[in-house]
Amino acid sequence: MVKCLPVIAGLLLSVCSFAIVPDREYVRLPQNEGLIYKRLEVVTPDGYSIETWFYPAQDMPEEGAGRDEMLPYRTLDDSRRPTLIICNGDAGNMSYQQIGMAGLYTACGLNVVTFDWRGFGDSSEFEMDPDFLCYTEMLDDYGAVIAEVLRQAEVDESEIYVMGWSTGAYLSMITAYGNDAVKGCILSGTPSSFEDVIPQLVKVHPAGKTEANLLVPEDFPSDRMPVFIAPEFTKPILLIVGSEDDRTPLWMSEKIFAALPDSACKRMSVFDGAGHGGMQFPFIADTPRWMTETLEFMAGE
Repeated sequence: MVKCLPVIAGLLLSVCSFAIVPDREYVRLPQNEGLIYKRLEVVTPDGYSIETWFYPAQDMPEEGAGRDEMLPYRTLDDSRRPTLIICNGDAGNMSYQQIGMAGLYTACGLNVVTFDWRGFGDSSEFEMDPDFLCYTEMLDDYGAVIAEVLRQAEVDESEIYVMGWSTGAYLSMITAYGNDAVKGCILSGTPSSFEDVIPQLVKVHPAGKTEANLLVPEDFPSDRMPVFIAPEFTKPILLIVGSEDDRTPLWMSEKIFAALPDSACKRMSVFDGAGHGGMQFPFIADTPRWMTETLEFMAGE
């Protein structure tokens, strides 16, 4: 795998939320940054369309390569490559930092896939209660995306990784736990369990939300939250956390890490001075370090 640390200017940040906040408007598109991609046709078992962008490995766009129309789709060669699926959190959509991430990882030889949950971006309409932390259906969305990614000729089926932060972190770990196609996961700002994170969110919420305003669907598999599945989780896992994260503090990642089997390929990386999201999101706080550590992890180094 080629390693490089190119920089895309103008990275935009997604909203940092305490509960579900769907964003339907895209602030930019991949072609505006000169990136090649194609839209995958992803439909969930219950009939929802999930807007999904597949970026093949490609050279870093030259200055001025951005345009309004989609660029002609092409690949560097006929090789099947490792593929990183990046999911969203509980707010914003994939037109924020995911586009910048896609540009960096594809320039380093990986395919990248991003998608929007139902109710977000251009995915199918789905009514969501802003008091809910997540929806069980998000796991169905994730599974449908992975199934379609496996059908792509550009993908090495044995080298699929998932990445998520905050809400996307525990959804990624649950997905990796139950999906044989996923080789490993990269998680940032990971809630250990709802029992741990809800009191913490109440404690730090600026508007004084209570536990009655931070809800979990009754049918959500809460028993598969990270700390509960960690003892049986045997896939490679990288936990990233900011030292100043007040929503999913360091102790939550430490709790998950300690519960993982001693024999597991597990890593934890603490970004000093970084927080949970926004400008404090570890990827934004130290992009070169994030890229170096995540690329080495996926390369098995």
